[in-house]
Amino acid sequence: MGCLFSYIASFLGWSGSSDIVEEPPPRPVYSWERADRVAIRKEDFILDKLKDQTIFRLPGSVNGQQFIIQNCENCTVYVFDHTGQVQIDDCINCKIFIGPVHGSIFIRDSINCVLATICQQFRTRDCRDTYVYLSCTSQPIIEASHNIKFGCLTFNYQQLADQYKSADINPWNNNWGHIHDFTTIPDGKNYSLLDKNENVFKYLPVPTDPSCSHLNIKDDIDTSITPYTYGELYRHRTEERCLVIFFQDSNADACARALIAMTKQSEIVLVQSKSYKIDETSAERMFGGNRTYTPLVTKGPVIGLEFAGENCISICQQCLNNLLATKYQNLPHFISQSSTDARIQLDKFYNFASMQMFA
Repeated sequence: MGCLFSYIASFLGWSGSSDIVEEPPPRPVYSWERADRVAIRKEDFILDKLKDQTIFRLPGSVNGQQFIIQNCENCTVYVFDHTGQVQIDDCINCKIFIGPVHGSIFIRDSINCVLATICQQFRTRDCRDTYVYLSCTSQPIIEASHNIKFGCLTFNYQQLADQYKSADINPWNNNWGHIHDFTTIPDGKNYSLLDKNENVFKYLPVPTDPSCSHLNIKDDIDTSITPYTYGELYRHRTEERCLVIFFQDSNADACARALIAMTKQSEIVLVQSKSYKIDETSAERMFGGNRTYTPLVTKGPVIGLEFAGENCISICQQCLNNLLATKYQNLPHFISQSSTDARIQLDKFYNFASMQMFA
């Protein structure tokens, strides 16, 4: 009888102890209904027809929105935030820094400018006499442009590392000097590459406004989020090469940066770096059928470093052994054992990276 009574009471909505009816749960308040919601103002993301001004956008002020700079003259612009995409049009004598761009940055019809940026894609058209400091995931493109000088962007400030992640940009993938020119000329190039002594603060002034003092802005190689790479400056040089690969590990990034710092003391240079996921078949081919590394590549993307210099392999081995013995024990890695093997391994490493990029 007790079970039957409980069933009937439940069916009729009786609680058995109280006549209080429960209130329905409150309706959720959506983001567009919140009183503290900040309205997006178009003028915050478009700079148009400005002259002789210095403009700042601090972290959190753009937050992934599209940003446009157009018809500006003698202006200095700092965007210390990540953006969705950027367009720069018809600017003269402007100096511009743009934080990590999730998509593309396109500069057109501009003269005598300085641009420093981090992006997935870079393209310029109908520009001339412009300095470009770049960290770019894909191959930069120029078209109908003349006297464009490219340099490797080394930069850091508070929150920049998080902005790289927000823009989905990997700092180990930088093709700053691998330029594709759609409009080549018979007697020379429309662009040139700057060496490491031509750092960005030589042409883009350090911001002195008090609103930026807390950002701790730096352009030196040692603290840069994106490592300085020589890239195309070393394409035709014949120094010994060495490939070092760090497999997925919480300490891989830190160890890679420490190795770069140590090798610089021996005048060994970092030519290029790559981070991507190697499949098992490619791993077996890269490592000559040695299956020791096959299970390691399944754990996630690797970090690959190409070094160059006299006695490069032995110096890299010694530096890495010191790091592994003192701080990064048991860190999974690979390092070239001979100069002949290194050349073959590097070709395969870059070929597999290109295949993955265009897959």
